[in-house]
Amino acid sequence: MGELAHIQNRGETGTMASHLRSTSQSHYAMTTLISASYALQRQKIAVERTLYARSAEESLLAARWASAWHKLVQRKLDQDLAASMPKPVGSDGFLILPATRVLH
Repeated sequence: MGELAHIQNRGETGTMASHLRSTSQSHYAMTTLISASYALQRQKIAVERTLYARSAEESLLAARWASAWHKLVQRKLDQDLAASMPKPVGSDGFLILPATRVLH
């Protein structure tokens, strides 16, 4: 009887672990979706500021802000991609670098 309870507990533990993994993955997906939505909204604002500027100076400042925001988001995408992928090694011993995700 004790062995049966131990096996059942292992099954529950496995089920709990898979549930936690599933919850963690869905939380990560939601966080990623919210982050992407926020980044796109900020990029839209940056472009609108550039397009609807009242002066050349204001337009230049808005364009710089848009460019800086784009670089920040692109760097974050590259970091997330690098962190999520294992480092493959080619037959010659050199690392094979994967293609980066592009924001446009």
